[in-house]
Amino acid sequence: MNVISRNLKKISVTAIAFVMLLSCMLASMVAYASNTSLPVTANVYDLDKDSHYVIAENSPSKSAAIGTLSINGDMRTSDEVNSFPAYEVRNGNASFTYKISSGVLNRAEEEWHIIDDKTKKVNGLTLDKDILSGALILQTSFDGVTWTEDVLMSDIFGGEANTDDFYTTKDVQLQNGCYYRIIIAYKMERRLEDSKVLFVTTKNYEYKQVAEVYELYTFCETAETSPDAIPMKKLGSKINTGKDNGYSGNEPIDKDDPHYGWDIGYFYVNGYTRETATADQTPVFLKNVGDKVTLWFHLSEDINKLHGNELLTISEDTNGYDQTFEINQTNFEHGTLIIQYTNAQGEAQEPIIYTDYLAANVRTGANTKVQLFEEGDYVVSLDYEIKSMGGAFNQFASYTNYKIMFEFSIRNGNCMVYPFDSLTGAELADKAITENGFKLDMAKSKYLTIDVQRSVLVVGTDGYLTEDIRFNRPAKDGETYTSEGIYTFKVTNLYTGETTTKTIYIGADSYLRALSATGMSIAELNAEIEKGAIVHEDGTLEVIAPVEPEPTEPPAETETEPTPPVTEEPADDTPVETEEPTVDASTDIDVDEEPQKINITPFVIGAIAVVIIASVFVAIKRKKAYQARLNEEEVHEE
Repeated sequence: MNVISRNLKKISVTAIAFVMLLSCMLASMVAYASNTSLPVTANVYDLDKDSHYVIAENSPSKSAAIGTLSINGDMRTSDEVNSFPAYEVRNGNASFTYKISSGVLNRAEEEWHIIDDKTKKVNGLTLDKDILSGALILQTSFDGVTWTEDVLMSDIFGGEANTDDFYTTKDVQLQNGCYYRIIIAYKMERRLEDSKVLFVTTKNYEYKQVAEVYELYTFCETAETSPDAIPMKKLGSKINTGKDNGYSGNEPIDKDDPHYGWDIGYFYVNGYTRETATADQTPVFLKNVGDKVTLWFHLSEDINKLHGNELLTISEDTNGYDQTFEINQTNFEHGTLIIQYTNAQGEAQEPIIYTDYLAANVRTGANTKVQLFEEGDYVVSLDYEIKSMGGAFNQFASYTNYKIMFEFSIRNGNCMVYPFDSLTGAELADKAITENGFKLDMAKSKYLTIDVQRSVLVVGTDGYLTEDIRFNRPAKDGETYTSEGIYTFKVTNLYTGETTTKTIYIGADSYLRALSATGMSIAELNAEIEKGAIVHEDGTLEVIAPVEPEPTEPPAETETEPTPPVTEEPADDTPVETEEPTVDASTDIDVDEEPQKINITPFVIGAIAVVIIASVFVAIKRKKAYQARLNEEEVHEE
């Protein structure tokens, strides 16, 4: 039996070790999978040497790609979307990288190798520069049908080209789901067998244009706020800013204005719980736990036929800039969306810029999610330029700049602050006590007003407690408190008017422990002490009930039977005179009476007096030790 027991024990230990090792391996795999790189499959098209890379109805060849396209980030593969391979991005954004295979650029003449292509046309697009060693084109689409060019690169296999992380997805793309098409275009040649005409040797070559096409779909799963969710609030209105002035003007829109009487679309916010406003009437949206405050844009017009008029279109603003956000001159393309966030410290962050917003990021008639928002202040502006054809035969174009600009704020609707033990990290409830000190956490509610008061207990010579306030001041997020005492926090939400009060005790003093354990106030604890309660070292309160003296019964009265007179017969016949017996009143002659009970009240009173004197002595001794500790802490107090 002992042998069997030892073997079972060994097997158990081995099994436990194996499980622990497996757990560590799985944990490592999960951690690694949080940031990965996944290859995307290519369709390779071998085209005629002068095809301008037009794919059209051509079918993919069996040729292999000369490089690899990968998508990088915290993501996983998902089910196909409209026949496009799909990737779910679980955190942040994803980036794209293209790497040419080793040895491709060093192939022999007899192999298919890359040569410079001095053309600018690729599949119907015209690049700014010649393709040369190769071109990279990235297109995006929200429906997989209408495509917009986001990246156009030439000479990608040249010495200075860099195709690592050449594109990063945008929040608005992932939130709404986005299709991507990447085209890698290059020209190749290979040497054939030489030919001779008379005595002249001729080198023969064949050529082809190659297009590697990668298509995919990316998205992120969020706790969706429906575009139809209520409450909702429309924000902003169009402004005529003039022309080429950094969208800084403010001109009236009259009947002669091409934008008169119609709007290109509208922004709105939903996913909040309640709306209020600041003194200058800036909207403030209050959110609770679980709320997803979301900004949406609804495009009402066809940007190529505004207000049903083919002579009105959204123009490409090639020299746009924004004076408000200090954005330098660049190509705003077909509308640029700008979002700037300011944190609780009043620090304005770099604006997020979406160029070509109306063409690349929204669809006519659809509600497009712009961004999810947390606490902070926001400024949003959509800058766009309208081209209006007029004059004789509508041959003359005029241009006007417009913007839809607005501000709003988001605040948490709660009124809570969370203290955490400095050593254990455990959350401390109201009236909790700790010897380690604690740290404040405002749970990302950066706009709450918090005041803290620290006081200490002073034990009087009579054993009663008084509270001595040491400071009363504003508190801040992340502040740590370690000195012994009573800390009372008052939290106020200025946007809801709600207040919350919490008390935390620091120290090991028995009276602090008693306040924490019983939830009593100092006055209530003093009242118990006055009644004779004893506070133990662990803070428990022992209440001693007063002993009432037991009532004594008066002695029972007994009736004495008269004693018959005793007569002594004389020896002779002479009559003898007898006397009545005399009873002494001081003599107890009732032999059947119970003995009288002893009165113990004096003994009880004496015992209580001894306990009280001892308690006072202990309290005086504790006060001296406690005051000495406080004086030592005062040296280190702020």
